[in-house]
Amino acid sequence: MTSDLGFDTVLLRLGLSFAAALLLGWNREELGHPAGLRTLVLICLAACTAMLLANWLLAGSRGSGEGLMRLDLMRLAQGILAGIGFIGAGTILKQDNIVRGVTTAATVWLATVIGLCFGAGAWPLGTAATGLALVTLQGLRPVERVLRRRSYGAVTVVFDPALTSHAALLARLAETGFSVRSTTLEQEGARGELRCLGAYGAAMPDWPLGLLARLRAEAGVGRVVWEDMA
Repeated sequence: MTSDLGFDTVLLRLGLSFAAALLLGWNREELGHPAGLRTLVLICLAACTAMLLANWLLAGSRGSGEGLMRLDLMRLAQGILAGIGFIGAGTILKQDNIVRGVTTAATVWLATVIGLCFGAGAWPLGTAATGLALVTLQGLRPVERVLRRRSYGAVTVVFDPALTSHAALLARLAETGFSVRSTTLEQEGARGELRCLGAYGAAMPDWPLGLLARLRAEAGVGRVVWEDMA
């Protein structure tokens, strides 16, 4: 870590942080995630600026002869990482048993660490982390698709309990090849609702359309909604 904070050094470190966050944010923005391009750039620049400030304060305190004052730079980094947890938590969405945004939250955390690296002048570490992050986010997507031999989804059926039942609809789902993992059953007066989370063959991308048509044709079924969890 160097305390030589000339104007060119400050611009270089901020520029590297900006470039790293731009690459990571571009990936998140293309996929429509909540923490996109501008969010990650601002987070990474904030972390870099905080680390530059720490170096600046450290340089200013040297030779001051003040034995009572001691700067602990690790406390600053720990505080930044703890604070960024609130932003990361805000990108995670949970609906029933479906959890989304965990990868985006991890990207936010990593962008913060990369900003700290560039702010501290650790060019090789920040550059290597950025490269590996891009490989993980973009390069491993095909590998992930190969490993996933099954796709997952949630189906919600609203029906008339006088014409059909939860048991009948569950039996119909089993006939279509939908492997139910969890179910939510609701019934209030003349309205019943069935929500199921499950899996189906990944080699059948049009399978959910057939499932919707088959359930919609059932007597008493008024509304059918499919949500892809892939």
